[in-house]
Amino acid sequence: MQVEPRTATPTKPRVVGDNNTDDLRTLLALHAIALGTMSHGLCVLDADGRVVLFNHRFLEIMKASPDTVGVGMSFRAVLELGVARGHSTRKSFNETWRECKDRLAQAKPFILRHRFAGDVVVAANFRPIQAGGWVAIYGDATEEAQAVRELEHQIDDLRQAVSHMSQGLCLFDAEERLVICNEQYLRIYGFDPAVVKPGVSYRQILDYAVRSGKHPTLSSEELYQRCIAMVRRFDSSHRLQLTSGKVVETTFRPIASGGWVAVHEDITTRLRQQEALSERNLLLDATLENMAHGLCAYDRDLRLIVANRRYLEMYGLAPDDARPGTTLIELMQTSIDRGIHVSGLTAEQMFVDYKRRLIENKDPVLHRELADGRIIAVRHQPMANGGWVGTYEDITERCRIEKHIARLARHDALTELPNRLLFRERMAEALARVGTQTESLAVICVDLDNFKTINDSLGHPVGDKLLQWVGARLRDAISDGNTIARLGGDEFAILHRVDGREGAAALARRLIDAVAGPAMIEGQEINAGLSVGIAIAPEDGMDGDQLVRFSDLAMYRAKAEGRNTFRFYEPVMSARIQSRRSLELDLRRALTAGEFSLMYQPQVALADNELTGMEALMRWTHPQRGPVSPAEFIPIAEETGLIVPFGEWALQQACAEAARWPDPIRVAVNLSPVQLRNRGFVATVTRTLAMTGLPAGRLELEITEAVLMLNDEAVLAMLHQLRGFGIRIAMDDFGTGYSSLNYLRNFPFDRIKIDRCFTTDVDRDRGGGAIIQAIATLGTSLGVETTAEGIETADQLELVRRAGCTEVQGYLISRPRPAADLPKLIAEFRRDCAAA
Repeated sequence: MQVEPRTATPTKPRVVGDNNTDDLRTLLALHAIALGTMSHGLCVLDADGRVVLFNHRFLEIMKASPDTVGVGMSFRAVLELGVARGHSTRKSFNETWRECKDRLAQAKPFILRHRFAGDVVVAANFRPIQAGGWVAIYGDATEEAQAVRELEHQIDDLRQAVSHMSQGLCLFDAEERLVICNEQYLRIYGFDPAVVKPGVSYRQILDYAVRSGKHPTLSSEELYQRCIAMVRRFDSSHRLQLTSGKVVETTFRPIASGGWVAVHEDITTRLRQQEALSERNLLLDATLENMAHGLCAYDRDLRLIVANRRYLEMYGLAPDDARPGTTLIELMQTSIDRGIHVSGLTAEQMFVDYKRRLIENKDPVLHRELADGRIIAVRHQPMANGGWVGTYEDITERCRIEKHIARLARHDALTELPNRLLFRERMAEALARVGTQTESLAVICVDLDNFKTINDSLGHPVGDKLLQWVGARLRDAISDGNTIARLGGDEFAILHRVDGREGAAALARRLIDAVAGPAMIEGQEINAGLSVGIAIAPEDGMDGDQLVRFSDLAMYRAKAEGRNTFRFYEPVMSARIQSRRSLELDLRRALTAGEFSLMYQPQVALADNELTGMEALMRWTHPQRGPVSPAEFIPIAEETGLIVPFGEWALQQACAEAARWPDPIRVAVNLSPVQLRNRGFVATVTRTLAMTGLPAGRLELEITEAVLMLNDEAVLAMLHQLRGFGIRIAMDDFGTGYSSLNYLRNFPFDRIKIDRCFTTDVDRDRGGGAIIQAIATLGTSLGVETTAEGIETADQLELVRRAGCTEVQGYLISRPRPAADLPKLIAEFRRDCAAA
């Protein structure tokens, strides 16, 4: 204890021999010893709040020194010392002093807490003195404060946990009054927190719930009796369905002090999920029983867990045969006893094979062929628990279809002969034998003569039946061990083992003779000749593709040299092909190189010798070859598709040139069937007319019967569209095809051009003259102009005039002339016409 020399009560002067004074000193000394040994701090304040007395422990607790605290110092100044020494903040001092001043004014005992830096807490217990002033006992309350804070944290954590529970929680005391509830409880029932709050009785809550329409079928009394009965039983629960459809499950747990804790859970979603799971299980059961595949599951010991109806049907098992727990080998034995599996197979063999292939080697699928011919595909998948799930599929029909497809992949569907794929495989085998033996192999290509004409004129169904008839005849003509195949279209190929060229020639003659007679197809008598080409291995090589190509070249030579005959391959044939390929390469650059030009041949009206039009004829002058015949390069252009840009160029050039001619002279431009397959052709024509300024009525497009043989509605629509623009449409080479009259009936042509084959020998062939007259008469009756081509003599001119033709074209009138000659040519025709 620190006892200041300045006390509030002055001491008397010492008197020697005064016993009272000695007693007082003794008393003060004992009092000082007692205060100095106290474990608590002591501070005495007078009525004005000034320090009267304090001990050393007080200074330690307040973190003050003896030289800063003295008697008579205000308590406020003592507290403020902590700010100066940095033990507390100004804010903390202000708060502490404000509280202390307020409590001192009330003159009632109180506890004051000081908070110092480092979370140090000091508690001062103030007690008023009857004569005025205060006695304050100080103690270190840091641990106590820490324990309080921890308790507060625990309470807060508990409060947070309760408030965030997914279930509703409420606590009732022994008097059935609400002590506490969380928000989830209020939310589940939709209670107003202003109504349902601590202190409200359980009956009041139930009354409120019934009035609010939460329970449609129960009164508050019925609800109360039911719930209280649950409370009395330990850990009991019940379910209630609210008006909203929500289902709430409540669990009651009584507590020792009376009252209970109730946990409320909204189980609506859970019940729906359980219902959905139940429905799904029913669906799975139904699926399992009605699936097309057999299915079974085994445990790790290969004992049956479940098997569906289809599995039992596949293996002839009854439900009693496949009870859960039955081993796999027992099922196999039962199935064998019922005669399901092929004879001679034991259950032990099946089981070992099953384990070896499916379980140990993990084969993806095991095929089982049953006694009745069925094929079952077995697939097993391991489960995580060591068991297996097996699916069993009857693939009998699929295997049959796959075999059929495999055959179709190597056989022609129309003739049932081997196709190109199987032919190549057998040729590879045959060539391998040729390399080790002395015999030769003849590779023979066979093509029907005039098949395209027959197919187009009589129709594809007749053409297909003809191919079937030819295939059967050729198959009968070859010997066993040889191969005949249909490579496509009307082309057949044969592999024939021979000793030399004589044997191959003999077979070729047999093949030609086999189809020499007329074939009756759909009531039509058809004569189908053959052109045959032959290549011999190893003489002509040992490469299969090369041999087929060589025999194909020989076949085309046979066609070119009269048809219905055969030819052997010769190296010169390859040279011709190379020449054709070279011509094709040159043709591809000819347009950009400016090697094309147009020649124009006049067309004259017989009535007055007036020049009515000119036909534009395309010419190609090769820089090394010189002039190349259109008969040579036009077919190549059509095969390669080059005829489309060539034709567009010719159309633009002809229209631009004709736009400079006097009206009404027209220009005729020939069209290829390939051009009309281009759906943008109409736009090309109209764009050309617009660019050149040529009236549509002065353009005439010449098509052949081959265009209409396309039998394409889109092509006919384009021709009608062009004619609707005013463009004239002419049928060229009339009378040379099979269906000219039919096409003439289906499309309103503006002109018929009689082919030159009828006019060339008309002076010697009376039949040609009759045909010309018939065509001219037909044109007159249909209101269609007729132009005779190839007029080279005066007699021919006179004959077609008498026949009734309206126009002529040929060398007698004029040879084709270049564009530079046309102004003079037109002037000459006009003078001649005026003189006449």
